[in-house]
Amino acid sequence: MGTTEVDRVEVDTDFWGTLVIERFDTGVRTFLKSDMELSAVIERRGPRTDKRCHLGSRDAAAVSAVVNGRGFGLDIGSGKLLKRSYRITAEVDGRFLSMRPKDIETATFVNGKPHEIEKEFGELTAKSNGTVDVAWALPKKVLNQVIDPPQPTVDDVLIGYAIAAAFGTGSLSFTTIVMGFVAAAMPG
Repeated sequence: MGTTEVDRVEVDTDFWGTLVIERFDTGVRTFLKSDMELSAVIERRGPRTDKRCHLGSRDAAAVSAVVNGRGFGLDIGSGKLLKRSYRITAEVDGRFLSMRPKDIETATFVNGKPHEIEKEFGELTAKSNGTVDVAWALPKKVLNQVIDPPQPTVDDVLIGYAIAAAFGTGSLSFTTIVMGFVAAAMPG
């Protein structure tokens, strides 16, 4: 971790108790308040190249990630114009965890690839002060059958909060961007 000042906030995960989010100049660390040994760290190597996210880079080659002592891979979208470019997928021990934007503030946290909607853990919203709010998924009724959402493991929770704190959540949809251009072009 960097030697600069650390911003620290605490959030209630509902599943695993209080989680601490530490943001420092080159990265983010999340850990359980009850057991600091259980942690996830996402760190930038090299200079800051992206001003739009706290981590300062959306280049997977310039980012390292570790959960409970095990490295994991990140597939990080470029975060440009389209909503799908803000997707982030973590590969941990052969499993996938995904974060995909839902709206301008919120991202859906998925136990799998971004399109696997039946595996949604819930929705995360990163705030500017470092806090991450969560709305865990509730059972859904589809065609007279109740589908229970998956239960996140402690690793899942640590990684989800770390990704949200490092890269932020949400994005504008392409339709919203186009409508903004149209509205700006209209006299009025």
